[in-house]
Amino acid sequence: MANWKTYDKGDELPEEYKKLLLNLMSFQADSEYAGAQRVAENMRFAPRPEEAYRLSKKVMEEMGHGYYVWNLMSDLGVDVNARLRELVTNPNNPDPKKVTVINGFRKENWSKLFECWEDVALFSTVVTPAAVAFLGQYRECSYLPWARVNVRIHKEEYGHLAFGVWASKRCIEFGGEETREFMQKRVEKFMKVGLGFYGRPSTGDKQSAMFDKYYEYGIKVKKPEELQEEYLELLESRLKEVGLEVPQGVEADYDMRVGYEAADLDDQVSKAAV
Repeated sequence: MANWKTYDKGDELPEEYKKLLLNLMSFQADSEYAGAQRVAENMRFAPRPEEAYRLSKKVMEEMGHGYYVWNLMSDLGVDVNARLRELVTNPNNPDPKKVTVINGFRKENWSKLFECWEDVALFSTVVTPAAVAFLGQYRECSYLPWARVNVRIHKEEYGHLAFGVWASKRCIEFGGEETREFMQKRVEKFMKVGLGFYGRPSTGDKQSAMFDKYYEYGIKVKKPEELQEEYLELLESRLKEVGLEVPQGVEADYDMRVGYEAADLDDQVSKAAV
């Protein structure tokens, strides 16, 4: 691991570092909350009370993840109340100038992925391993308050992965081999999202334009290639546990990872600091 300079609560942050840090923190916080809104919509697919209960717990924890990171952003002068208001008053189409939400959590994109409870179970089985790997890196980032918060978030994401495995097993338990085959065919569409979750490669024609800067400051601490290896290892393990296989030759869908640019984030900070 590189020897990055670390910062704690109350430390003066270099201007560029603070800007990059807030970009990623807003990306995480806003998307966590928006993701919770989308997960709540999937309650309509719940087949039994226990499934509904466990899904509601996931909704609460995802909203909590947004809350934890928003608190840190507030400490850095961002008006997080305004970000929440935008998401709760315009949940289906929040203003990209006010919040930073990944495309996968925009309603028009999310809704296309889900047609049944089996899809809900597969999302947490196939996509959540990517969140476990991606967010797990922030536990070692150079901004220590964010690193500490992500220790808790990482544990809860593992819990969401466990929910997916449990829910997928239950689908097959109740539906038998026909349901297993049905789910196997649907793994690929979620794997595309999972493969794109941690961003474009760090080198080559498709490389991320911003990765080097984040890595230089220790805000991101693992390269996409490392995260892909972690993702695929987790995915194979959990699918095997369910009785499913990893499809071959699946291409990453990077467009679902792309987020809004919060154009007035600097303005929010400057106003809050006055």
